[in-house]
Amino acid sequence: MRLGVLASWRGTNFKAILDHIQLGVLRGVEPAVLIYSDENAPVREIARKYGVEARYVKHRGVPRRQREDEMAEILKNAGVEVVALAGYDYILSKAFIDQFKLVLNIHPSLLPFAGGKGMYGMRVHMEVYRAGVKVTGPTVHVVDESVDGGPVVDQWPVYIGDIYALPLSREEKIGLIADRVLIFEHRLYSRVLQAVADGLLEIYEERVMAPKVVEKDGRILTAEEEAVVRRAVLRVDEAWRKSWEERQRAYVEFQLKEWADKPLHLILPPWLRG
Repeated sequence: MRLGVLASWRGTNFKAILDHIQLGVLRGVEPAVLIYSDENAPVREIARKYGVEARYVKHRGVPRRQREDEMAEILKNAGVEVVALAGYDYILSKAFIDQFKLVLNIHPSLLPFAGGKGMYGMRVHMEVYRAGVKVTGPTVHVVDESVDGGPVVDQWPVYIGDIYALPLSREEKIGLIADRVLIFEHRLYSRVLQAVADGLLEIYEERVMAPKVVEKDGRILTAEEEAVVRRAVLRVDEAWRKSWEERQRAYVEFQLKEWADKPLHLILPPWLRG
């Protein structure tokens, strides 16, 4: 499966995908090209280090159709089948999305919570902290023309209840939440890409009953309306999961060494390390 990646700045999820491939964990996935939107983005150095073609496409001040046409041409010329967004800061049009077999994104919260317009980067974790939720985590979803509204493919619940009680400033706690979630972002994205490469992703429509609440004459009225939703399901079995978990141990060990110079006892206590 030839993979194209769109990124805007750091691209740490892009690096994690490449590490999974280099370690022999993620199989049957070939990184064909990286497209980045900021001329000085550090992600371009990641591509250079790992020997992946990197192309800069100017976004700022450029009409969406023009930049998307340029990106689509680059991706198609590279034989890309699946596109993965890795910290890409722009909304894609349906016309662009429909040119590829699949476009995926990873978001640092359990969607739909803390998703949508304006919810990106540290703003997501600020909202998680404000709400006081005890479980957060990354979501991989299919990209459509909405903002974070495409079908959820997979999620990784991450416990953060211990962080609130730490004797740290608010900003430090939010930073810990962000780092903890990022670690599991790096593990989740490749797991999903492996399932996609193995042909295990199924997308279909389903009719559901959606609860509706309205207020009329001072009374709260409830009803249910039929709606059509798009589902994304990974048809993985226990044998597949076991094989993946065994292989991913190599990446987990590698990852922990990379984070060794940070306060791992706070970011990732031993009971969370897997």
